[in-house]
Amino acid sequence: MTGHAARFITGLAMASVLAGCSGSPASRAALACEEAAKERAEGKMLSVDLKALEQSMVNEGEDVLRLQAPVTLDTGLQTQYTQTLDCRVRVANGELHVVRVTFVF
Repeated sequence: MTGHAARFITGLAMASVLAGCSGSPASRAALACEEAAKERAEGKMLSVDLKALEQSMVNEGEDVLRLQAPVTLDTGLQTQYTQTLDCRVRVANGELHVVRVTFVF
């Protein structure tokens, strides 16, 4: 299984778990995106402003939500830097599935 496929499957599993949690769709989507971003960062320290991520949520149609917010990588280290987290989540049968996570310079 490729790294991309593993991340996708893990994202699906996490989104399924989050679907059963209480909270708004925006907060559940933000948490799913944060978890997927942590996996994508491959062990780097990562910090996401969940409130900003929630507030950025827009519907892109066909049950796809897009969330964007600043993400800090290597948090607290001299190599710390900030990028933009761009995440897309599909909503199907009340469940959230992270379909794409990208770090934008």
